[in-house]
Amino acid sequence: MSTFRPLAPALCLMFALTACTEADAPEPAAAPDTTRSPSAAGSTPADGSAVSAKDVCAYLDGQVPTLKGIGSETGAMANLTVNLYSWYEKQGPVPNGRDIDDQTRKECPATRTEVLKLAGMESFERL
Repeated sequence: MSTFRPLAPALCLMFALTACTEADAPEPAAAPDTTRSPSAAGSTPADGSAVSAKDVCAYLDGQVPTLKGIGSETGAMANLTVNLYSWYEKQGPVPNGRDIDDQTRKECPATRTEVLKLAGMESFERL
């Protein structure tokens, strides 16, 4: 059975990413109001993203101890994928990886580098 040991991280990642099926999915949320003027947007950052770079960086900084504790790049990537997506979903629209890269390069390059290294990635576009 030890021949299957290398498959364990891949299977964990697969199960983590496919845990929800369409039958389990909640009803879609109403579309955001795009008729608001920029001044009415409130706390929406100036670049149009729903989450500020400072908030993303604070979240990622808080995840570093957890990612370190996982001990494997595959496990860290799976954890980061699921938890970062869930965190963004609670904040509003989930951005693409390129947007996360742009925000973190500017606001917290050291945290970005550490998180990506722990997850064995070069970019958030891989998530």
